[in-house]
Amino acid sequence: MNIIRYSSLKQRSGYAGVFLLLLAVFILPFVPLLIWSFSLQWRFPELLPVFSLRAWSYVFSSHSQVWTSILNSLGLAAATSVISQLVAYPAARALGLYIQWGNRWIRLALIAPILIPGIAIAVGVHVFFLQIGLSDRWLGVLLAHLIPAAPYSIYLLYGFYAGYDSGYEKQLRLLGATRWQSFVQAELPLLKPVLTLSILFSFLNSWSQYLFTLFIGGGSLITLPMLLLSTLSSGDYSLMGALSMVFVIPALLVVIYSARETQVDQFAEKGEAA
Repeated sequence: MNIIRYSSLKQRSGYAGVFLLLLAVFILPFVPLLIWSFSLQWRFPELLPVFSLRAWSYVFSSHSQVWTSILNSLGLAAATSVISQLVAYPAARALGLYIQWGNRWIRLALIAPILIPGIAIAVGVHVFFLQIGLSDRWLGVLLAHLIPAAPYSIYLLYGFYAGYDSGYEKQLRLLGATRWQSFVQAELPLLKPVLTLSILFSFLNSWSQYLFTLFIGGGSLITLPMLLLSTLSSGDYSLMGALSMVFVIPALLVVIYSARETQVDQFAEKGEAA
């Protein structure tokens, strides 16, 4: 028993070490940005900068475009996440369970928006949206964000349904359950970890999207990536640091929450199996 406990403790210590190493790798690059965001100037070879809240005062001021860009980015990312799953679910389920003939060609066509250079797609979509009146509109930008986000969601969910056994659903249907009841009781608990990951990918893809927003939005819709990249040319390192932190923190919170939810689901599955 002691050997088993020692082995389990050693394994957990190994996982903790790997986690701390990854955390250091991801967090350390943002430390200079955080310091710059609270600085007025930082000249070489000074170890510490002259601290100031000028950049954060601008970020939280009412006359800056930061809050508008954050709301635009959050709205687009949330809508892209939801709509991507609504599109990906039936497509992935059909490809994984029902469509046999031409399956590879269909999947190749679905992944084409990821393989083709984004600027080529953005120019073509921009011309098409100009003709149908969706250019320079929020809806047009949202539809453009779905172009790279939906294929990721389809492929993630397809990987689940390629090995999914629908026997549980059939048994519930034979017992009188509706399609919705069989989905909630049999399919959704197994699908939830993959679905959480798919939502995460869609959110981050839209949150960091610059090219499609610039082409389709035409500069009338300002998102956080556009504001951040426009600040890079100003040479204001303090403001760049503050905007970078504002850009990173929501995405980091989404990643942590998704990882936590996935871990909770895995523990629940292990508990049920035990």
